[in-house]
Parts: sequence; structure tokens; C-alpha cells
Amino acid sequence: MIVTKFGGSSLADASHFLMVRDILDMEPERRYIIVSAPGKRAPHDQKITDLLLACHAQAAQHLPYEPLFAQVAERYQEIARDLGQPDALQHDLDQVKEAIGKGASRSFVASRGEYLCARLFALWMKLPFVDATDLMVFDEDGKLNQARTLRQVRAVLSDTFTAVIPGFYGADSRGDILTFSRGGSDVTGALVAAALDADLYENWTDVTGFRSADPRIIPDASYISSLTYRELRELSYMGASVIHEEAVFPVRNAGIPTSIRNTINPHHPGTLIVPCLRQIGKLPAVTGIAGKRGFTTIILEKMNMNDEVGFGRKVLSVLETHRINFEHLPTGIDALCIMVNSESLNSKKAQVLEEIESAVHPDAISIQEGIALVACVGTGLFKLHGTIARLFTAVAEQGITIRTMFQAPSELSIIIGVDEQHLETAIQAIYNAFIRE
Repeated sequence: MIVTKFGGSSLADASHFLMVRDILDMEPERRYIIVSAPGKRAPHDQKITDLLLACHAQAAQHLPYEPLFAQVAERYQEIARDLGQPDALQHDLDQVKEAIGKGASRSFVASRGEYLCARLFALWMKLPFVDATDLMVFDEDGKLNQARTLRQVRAVLSDTFTAVIPGFYGADSRGDILTFSRGGSDVTGALVAAALDADLYENWTDVTGFRSADPRIIPDASYISSLTYRELRELSYMGASVIHEEAVFPVRNAGIPTSIRNTINPHHPGTLIVPCLRQIGKLPAVTGIAGKRGFTTIILEKMNMNDEVGFGRKVLSVLETHRINFEHLPTGIDALCIMVNSESLNSKKAQVLEEIESAVHPDAISIQEGIALVACVGTGLFKLHGTIARLFTAVAEQGITIRTMFQAPSELSIIIGVDEQHLETAIQAIYNAFIRE
């Protein structure tokens, strides 16, 4: 059995609805379908959810929201007309419009994009509709209760052979609707897949799988046919992601593979994300490369630092007080480097440095700003001799100085720090050395 999620780009208009129907017809095991709100039809277009949130903002200020809601209604009515269902959503649209006028919550209004899309899709396909409020369980503090959600999904869907389910939202014990963060339909799909012990979770979108590097930097970057959830996590940390980060954990914990597929190119196999690789033949040294700007390194030097018990704890306590996460912590005998997100540090920099000075009295303290991190990720990274030398040589031949380097304890990635202006060149050099062979 397959749980299948279709993103907003896959449901932007009636022609995409027809593509989705064809995809479902190709494989009868695609039985549980999670849908997002219709996305953009063209670059200048607006997403349904953005329009709904604008309606809520207008109504909250007692300003006319009806013209904006008319755009929402017309999008759905156009799709319904083109599918031969001209009156399918009129009652639902009237109810949503009335609820906005009566002061419905922001989460309720935001969730209606998925709700209306799922209702229309279910009516058109003549499939059962199951509301996400009956499946996704939130606590009173607004956080998902995963254990209760999994039990609820099993209880509700155990007697339902197939269903269309709206993504992105659920409800608390009072029945109040709450939402995931944007893109949260991925999470809904992953939770349904985990609860039902699916054989596969499919995520259909507008990209043909996961690429080995950012195509804006490497236009012809190859597609990754298969990678592990651990590799995905490492690459996603650097911003290389086509799936909501929180959607990884339910299926990963359940040992269910995830397939990333392209709705307009359904015969392409896309990328399969698996709990562990079952590789036949040569394992690539580098599965993917990703990079991100915006890091700062705080460098502390102190003689005999390694003999001073609690030195690192005291430094990190200062960051904790200011709610600053450290990204990496390379150390030496008499030096400690703390790499942090620049944005989280900038407004507090002077105070943080002063408090660190007071806490550990370093011989010297300095700041290195404008650092970009490049991650080389791969299960086979350390199965070949000379990997680090090869990486350093590729970067050095471009005249790029490596500011820092650390290896993940899992032996899954090597991360180097370079000046921000060299990020793209470093990624190109590493790609040419390891993947463009």
C-alpha cells in the first residue's frame, strides 16, 4: 500500500488534477491521497493560502475582505468547471466566506485551502473524504501529539480502503483547528504513511527528485537515484531540501522509504530516500554537496585551556542564556572555536563577547565573520582512501582558503568553511572532483 501526497504545484489547475488522476490510475496501491492547496499557475500568480491569509488580515481589521475571497472562490470554481463539476464547492465556499466574516481564527482560514482542494478532488474522483481534523491531533499548546495522531489515524482509517485527506492541519481536543508550518502537508502524508505501515510514501511535486548540488550553481547537477535519511538530514541542514524537514522523522522511524517524484514527468523514477542503502556495485564517495552562507566563528585562545575543567560549558552557557545555538565546535589544546548563525549573534554580539570574557577570561578573543559552510555528504565518503586530500586539492586549485574543517562523527559528511564570496566556486570545484568524473 502506498500513501501519496501531492503538493500545490501538482494541483494548480484542472490540467494538473487530470495528471494526478492518471498517476493514481497507474498504480492501484496508491490508496491514501494527501493534497495541498492549489499553488501558483504562473510566476505572477498568488498561492491560495496567501490569499486566504490576506482575507483573514483584512477581516481582522474590519476591512473589506470580499474582493480577495472572490479571487479564492474563482480559482476553485474555475478548476471545478473545467473538471465538469461546476457546483461542487459552492456550499463549502459560502461557509468559509461566512466564517471569515465572523472572525474565524488565522489557522482555520489558512487551512481552508487544503480543505477545499481535498473536498473538490474527492467529489470529482468519487472517493471518500476524511477531514484532517479527525486524524491529526494537536495538544493545547499547539504542538502535534504524534503518539495520539498515529493511534487516531489507525483507528479512523482502518476500515477505509482509500481516502482523500487534506494536508497541513489538524485539531486539538476542543476541536480548534491548528496548522503545521508552511509546507506541512508533507508532514500529514508522512504521519499517515507511518501510522498505516505503508510500503512506500510518495511525495509528488514540481521537481524530478533530489539533485546532487544546487542547480542554480551547477545547472546540470545530476539527480540522486537513492540516498539515506541520514544523508538527507545532512544535506537539508545546509538548505538542500525538497521535503518538509519534519516529514522525515515519522517515515524514517517506521522504516518506510520516501519517493520524491515529478507530477509532470511521472515516468521518471525520481529519488528514493531509504532507511539504509542496499547498494550493488560502486558506492559514490559523495552523494550530494550543499552550502550555506551566514556563519560567524568566535575564536577563544587560552594557555592550558584543556586543563581547565568546565571551560567549554561556561562558554556555551553564555550562548544558551542568549538563546543562540552553536552550529559546530572545533577545538584545539589551547583554542576553542564556536561557529554560530550570524543572524542570531549580530544584535547581541558585544554583550555575548563581554559575558564570555567575564566567564572564562581568555588570553584572546576574536570574531571571524562572513563564513560559508560547504558540506560533502555521502555514506561512501570514508570508504575510499584520500577523500579529504582530494577535496582540499580541488578547493586549493581554485585559490580558495579553507577557514575551518570538521568531520561528522558519523563519518557521513565533511564540512569546510570558506569566505562567503567563494561559496559557489568551492561547490563547483568539489562537484567536478567527485561527481563529474
